[in-house]
Amino acid sequence: MKNVIGVDLGGTKINAGIVDPKGNILKSTEIETHADKGRDTVIKRITMAIEEIIDEDIVGIGITSPGFINSDEGIVEFAGNIKDWTGLNMHEVFKDIFPGKILKIQNDANMAAICEKWIGAAKDLDSFVMLTLGTGLGGAIYHDAMGLWEGSRYQGAELGHSILYPKGRLCTCGQSGCSEKYIAGSALSINYFELTGLEKSGPEIISSLKNDDKAMKSLSKYTDDLATFLVSLTNTFDPQGIILGGGFINSREYWWSDLLNKYEDLCNRPENIKILPAQFLNDSGIIGVAKTVFDEL
Repeated sequence: MKNVIGVDLGGTKINAGIVDPKGNILKSTEIETHADKGRDTVIKRITMAIEEIIDEDIVGIGITSPGFINSDEGIVEFAGNIKDWTGLNMHEVFKDIFPGKILKIQNDANMAAICEKWIGAAKDLDSFVMLTLGTGLGGAIYHDAMGLWEGSRYQGAELGHSILYPKGRLCTCGQSGCSEKYIAGSALSINYFELTGLEKSGPEIISSLKNDDKAMKSLSKYTDDLATFLVSLTNTFDPQGIILGGGFINSREYWWSDLLNKYEDLCNRPENIKILPAQFLNDSGIIGVAKTVFDEL
């Protein structure tokens, strides 16, 4: 079996890699998305990333996208963080650009879950829920008996748009109080701004924890909200495990033990569930969507 290209489209970065049938990334590239410039620019950026690494051994291409993705037809039903992305038929666009290649279009968080199930933290779990803590909050629900839960309108497991605080912060989806606005990695900066009126990035806040009380309070609120949400997931889905991925996991040394302690205090039966960090993080979308191409082969 030959290799495939996996592309993980994010609001900030596009990651692409050549993946072999065992899930190894043989070659990769990363470029900026330029999401604010609209669909034509983003399509060109994705094409650039693919063309940088494609070779004669590539038999298929898988592309992830944030939002509600009709994986049967390759259509973006809704996406809030890329300008003019909603309504785009990605399958039609990229089959014309790369004719003759097997093409799969998938939701980004779902593909992170597929990666972790294939070769990562969830490979020994029969059922799990996954959250990707990044600029937004992605979600996926997996069970061996049914696979991924996509929903009747391809917005199943959009856990970032479940309500955590009724009438709370306004979300890009149009609702108020979505969990995404409180437990996406970007929420740490929002917490800090609400306390201080100052704008700081997540890494800047993390680096100032020792000498900035407001930074510590911002992080404590973040783990309060995340622990509360994990309890709801536990009691709604009763999974064997919850996998936490996304870029914010890179800072987990500063908050992981606090999160687990708060979860155990809040949950009525916390003892039989595994809460685990994802193993592949920024590579998970590339590997997961490549797996769906291999499955098609």
